[in-house]
Amino acid sequence: MLLLVNADNVSGEGLPYLIDGLMARGAASVHAVPAVTKKGRSEFLFFIDAPETALDAVGSFLALELDTLGMRVFEPLHVPFAPVRHAWVDVAEGDRQSGSVRVKVVENEEGGTLSCKAEFDDLEALLKGGLGEILSFKMAKGAIELAATSGQEVVIGPHRFTPSEREG
Repeated sequence: MLLLVNADNVSGEGLPYLIDGLMARGAASVHAVPAVTKKGRSEFLFFIDAPETALDAVGSFLALELDTLGMRVFEPLHVPFAPVRHAWVDVAEGDRQSGSVRVKVVENEEGGTLSCKAEFDDLEALLKGGLGEILSFKMAKGAIELAATSGQEVVIGPHRFTPSEREG
């Protein structure tokens, strides 16, 4: 379900707390969009994607933290792009394996790649494991996605990004 709540009494500093609190109560994603309302007042519009089972917990938290009197609930039609294939890219420095990154690949009906996205948590772990001292997030992400999309090994200096045979 998509929930919409507006709040004109939230500071930017409070947003991370609110977003984390909503996620902890079952929200799948939260977007806080700045807006201007009547009389030039600033506010935030919260778009919250949450299952119906989380409505009570999310609503109680919003009432407590935002002093809001209610929320709008929409049941949007979600059209996923398919098929989505899950793949892996192995990362090595010389002969030493550094790790692997999961990749989501969206394909068209003929099996051609439409888009590719490295999993943030895997990429972050790889960078914190030492790769980030050598390559930027942007460079590593690009190399991983290029390897997954092309099916070919990508080499940057001593680093090799190799599409794996495993899936899922």
